[in-house]
Amino acid sequence: MRQLGGLDNLMIEGELPAIPMHICALMLYETRGKRGAERLAVALQDNFEAISHDLFPILRCRVDTLMLELDKAYWVEDTHFDQAYHVTRVALPKPRTWDALYRLFGQFHAQPLDRTRPLWQVMVVEDLDALDSVPHGSTAVFFKIHHAVMDGKSAIRLASSLHTVGQEPGSPLLADSMPRGDVTEAEFQAPPWWLKYGLAWWHGIEQPLEMAVTLLRLLPGLLQSEESPPGDKAQGVPRTRFNQPVTADRVVGHARMEMADLRRIEKKHHCTINDIALCAVGGALREYLLALDELPAEDLQALMPIDVRRRDKDGTMGNQVSAARVRLYTHIDDPRERLRAISEHATRRKHSGRKGASRTALALVDEIHPAIILALGHWLHQAGHLEKLPPTVNTVITNVPGMPDDLYLGGARLIDYLGFGPLAPGLRLFHTVSSTSTHVNISFASTAECLADGSAYKAALARSCAAVTDSLLARPH
Repeated sequence: MRQLGGLDNLMIEGELPAIPMHICALMLYETRGKRGAERLAVALQDNFEAISHDLFPILRCRVDTLMLELDKAYWVEDTHFDQAYHVTRVALPKPRTWDALYRLFGQFHAQPLDRTRPLWQVMVVEDLDALDSVPHGSTAVFFKIHHAVMDGKSAIRLASSLHTVGQEPGSPLLADSMPRGDVTEAEFQAPPWWLKYGLAWWHGIEQPLEMAVTLLRLLPGLLQSEESPPGDKAQGVPRTRFNQPVTADRVVGHARMEMADLRRIEKKHHCTINDIALCAVGGALREYLLALDELPAEDLQALMPIDVRRRDKDGTMGNQVSAARVRLYTHIDDPRERLRAISEHATRRKHSGRKGASRTALALVDEIHPAIILALGHWLHQAGHLEKLPPTVNTVITNVPGMPDDLYLGGARLIDYLGFGPLAPGLRLFHTVSSTSTHVNISFASTAECLADGSAYKAALARSCAAVTDSLLARPH
């Protein structure tokens, strides 16, 4: 039997009606019409069947919860698993443009997953005939999986495993070369009720003792204060339109930066691609809020998730993340100055996020009885206190690794990949930075109440990406 970790259980049991806790991807393939789309759909079904037995048995499992949240839930095999339910096909509605694809994906992103079934879903979208920079007759694959099942890094490994490195029929799946994890289908057998509730009783006694030991061990990290980079003045997080109650709809979009330009900027300015992405998002937020006369004097701040999984644990289930809070320096108009400030600041924050209070606090989640956390969360939500709490950040910006070059699905070449994350109470803007060998995408998810149809923010993001590239590659006067 396999029990959820504390953070994963919180993502399941604490899920709110308008805020489903899944992560999503949009992948584009050059299928060249109906026949290519048909081959892709068949390959997708076959490949999911293969990896769900051999590499990712979690795909055949549902959540088994306990009454009154007496203990953390379990992953158990779904004895009625039906893969046909999880993989569907549709045609993109006319006019078959990016806006139409965004709307369809927004609807897909907004729908919660069925908790009585394995927590993932795929939609094959055909007839991509009028998307700029996408070949006529291409096909999209929408994919979503609950964040409790795996984090972004593991989801990339899963998505990669479905592909081949060769275009020819019979080419081996990438999954065939991936090391098998330590989780087998046998470990997902449902525990008998007496064992499940007996363990809940024992954990109720054991957890307070373990939490006391953990607190003593982690106390130095919890008391560790976050250092501010030289020249930075401590400031609070401003409340913005991004820190309001989250509605059930989703609005999405993205902008693109060329990898060759980013590599030149990295070398020239001694920064990282993630720093450049943060700079572009900071510029977009500045422009967007200025146009609405809503730019606060204080800098907007972002939550930056940090993967802390050991390399030998790549692709394992669940979430192994810490987090850092970074300033976006939205008071700075000049991209060069903004990048310099962000690069210095983000380096310190990422370092502290790997070893400081943010990581140690997450470790405590596993030791606190789930009923206590969930009761507090439900009370705060139902009483309307969640949105009244001071904001801790204004947005999330996560960097997920790209997939390997030249991947194929049913002979169709993967030409692009976009990632999208979940919103949170009082936090209705999420950015994902995803890369390919030729470019980097910065995608966003929000709500219509926050960003209308998303077109204005998408335009601001595209202009900011262009301004960052032009400014940082230009020779200084």
